[in-house]
Amino acid sequence: MAIGFMNSIQWTVFLLSVVALVAGKVGFIEKDASGTILDISGQPYYAPLNPILTVHPSKSSGVGRPPAGFIPVTSIRAPYSPITKSFLEAQIRTYANIDDVWTDRFLESLFISYDGQTTGFLDEAAEKWLQSSNISHVYLTSNIRLPSIVSPPISQITAGPPAGPYFTTPSESSGLNIHNMYRLRKDEYASFLFGAIPNPSGGDGWIQTNITLDESGAQYIPVPSRVALLTKSLPLSGTRFALKDIFDAKGLPTGAGSLAYARVYPAPYATAPAIERLLDLGATIIGKTRTSQFAHGAQPWEFEDIPYSWNPRADGHLTASASSSGSACAIAGYDWLEFTVGSDTRGSVRKPAAFVGAYGIRPSHGSLDLTGVLPLSEEMDTAGFFARDPRLFAALGARWYEESPVRIKRQTIRFPKMLFYPTEHFPVENPAAQALYDGFVTALEKHLKITMVPMNFTTALLEHLPNGDFNNFQKQSNLLAEYRSWISVGQPLIEAHEKLFNATPTFDPRPRRMFALGATYTEDEFVEAVRLRHAFRDSVNANLLKADIKSCSESLFMYDAGTGGRPSYRVEEFNHIEGAVQAILTGHTEDATPSDYFHFVATMAGLPEITIPLGQVRYYSHISREWEMLPVTVQLVAHRGCDEMLLKLTDKLAVAGTSHDVCPPQLSTIHPKAQSPLQGLRLPFTYRPTATEDLAFRALKEHNEPLDRGVQLLPAFDLCRDILGLQKAVEGWDDVAVNMV
Repeated sequence: MAIGFMNSIQWTVFLLSVVALVAGKVGFIEKDASGTILDISGQPYYAPLNPILTVHPSKSSGVGRPPAGFIPVTSIRAPYSPITKSFLEAQIRTYANIDDVWTDRFLESLFISYDGQTTGFLDEAAEKWLQSSNISHVYLTSNIRLPSIVSPPISQITAGPPAGPYFTTPSESSGLNIHNMYRLRKDEYASFLFGAIPNPSGGDGWIQTNITLDESGAQYIPVPSRVALLTKSLPLSGTRFALKDIFDAKGLPTGAGSLAYARVYPAPYATAPAIERLLDLGATIIGKTRTSQFAHGAQPWEFEDIPYSWNPRADGHLTASASSSGSACAIAGYDWLEFTVGSDTRGSVRKPAAFVGAYGIRPSHGSLDLTGVLPLSEEMDTAGFFARDPRLFAALGARWYEESPVRIKRQTIRFPKMLFYPTEHFPVENPAAQALYDGFVTALEKHLKITMVPMNFTTALLEHLPNGDFNNFQKQSNLLAEYRSWISVGQPLIEAHEKLFNATPTFDPRPRRMFALGATYTEDEFVEAVRLRHAFRDSVNANLLKADIKSCSESLFMYDAGTGGRPSYRVEEFNHIEGAVQAILTGHTEDATPSDYFHFVATMAGLPEITIPLGQVRYYSHISREWEMLPVTVQLVAHRGCDEMLLKLTDKLAVAGTSHDVCPPQLSTIHPKAQSPLQGLRLPFTYRPTATEDLAFRALKEHNEPLDRGVQLLPAFDLCRDILGLQKAVEGWDDVAVNMV
């Protein structure tokens, strides 16, 4: 089993075993030494065994004792007095709007805490509201005057929990235990290796979860309430993320896609500094995502130890490309995640972002401390991330890379003037996809005054390549990864495994080949490859993608890291179907041209590069026998250290005041404008829209036109989420065509 090395919280539970305790009450699914799985209105929840707080209700009004068993409760904290009916109702509306974990079933009991310095009280309307509610018990902190109402029963407590939903249980000392709670979300795309919750024994760090609830064997990931996360007044409070399983997080095993690696090395005692930075900004880890073994760029059919994740797009059988595919599939598939962390050495964020239709970034090399991150090649490794929302993407990138030692801190006053447009790369095979690229180029010139400069970019690169040879350039890049991965990972792992188990470990096909190659190189050859990379980096930054005092980068370079609007499948044989094409990663592929390896440019020159979703095009799937939608994205590359300019460009395209904001086609979800009264912070909530049918598409389907005549369809867009509270609520959103800029 792919996750057979897990040993902390493990259940194999079936929904058929659910026992309803009392009609309308919480359903009990399973209890473990670490906690309990419960059912509320058909939705599974998890309550850790250890409470976060134990209270002892004292003076009370009305009749009745606090209810027994697992009781879903809501905690509200009032900053001022009197505590009014309108305030209580507004808080509950806020919880319903911003939190995908809280439901009105958590109003069975209510905690109200007053954070003022004097004695608080409920006004008359609030008392009447409580009397008319279905709340079974109310708990007020002792600095709130006890109202003289009979129902519901009211008890006083010394202190209440932070705002949010919880479960309560009776304590052994006649008190009331208050437990954190998590909604269990199904990992239907097999993106996760395991879930994670904070260490219930106290202190920092996490413990892993491996919760299954049905015969499919799919994991259920514990997802915390956003309301509870917002108690931290930090830039990323309320955001949840998952990280690729090559990043250390205290207490969580780092397996790097390898069962042998997980057997040999214990869970780390420290969290990688790059991840600590996200935690310090307020973000919350909920699990680790799958990766190709040791982050080598492997095809889906080369995954053996840990099965490949499922791309949520189109017919469900498309590839998600390289090693950060688990993180990419998670962000594309789950609206309960705001971003996911990946690594990019030779395209492992950029290409998966292109294949799932998400925003992605490879920062300038050297932007973050990569201590505690499994290395592939220290000369090229970077930590990147995926997001659906362009404004969150821009704000998160600006925060995470804010202290980058290679960041150019000089304020830019405009965007680059030139856009290098590789004529040997465009137009792409699918005319509908090319129309999106044409629209993007036009929009950059119209709105940002960036002018297209057509050029043969391969020819322009030749003078900067070692010996003017692209094949040798690619070989030197591969050598950097193959040698360092062997020296830093493969060789030490084999020696440790043989010492511990008296057996040689087995590896997936791709790292097996790379370790074999790495073992043949000498240190002198590696040093020469490093020298050539540095020479290429310096030459490109000085002479091709030059610095500019006003725009940071004099020019931008664009290309397609995807497949030109054609499907590429997770099953090798499917890529021989008419219209399909095999994704190109890092190895040599027959009939490939240098422009198919443009992702090596940023890799070897240490440049920042972002993936921007443009829209989606139709193709006929011979797998589903239906017409499906395929994401189309564009890559933008800039001068080293100009990451912030690229992020600002993304933000500008999204919220520049035009009607053509850049938002990715999202999994049939749109967001209405909304404003939260909770500390002025606005968070998203989603609705399922009615599908929009395109008459041209219908005609195309009826006539069974070939793939390359796919047409554009009005997609459903993800409204740019204001999850950081950095922008005003977006108003007046209208449907727009797939060319979103």
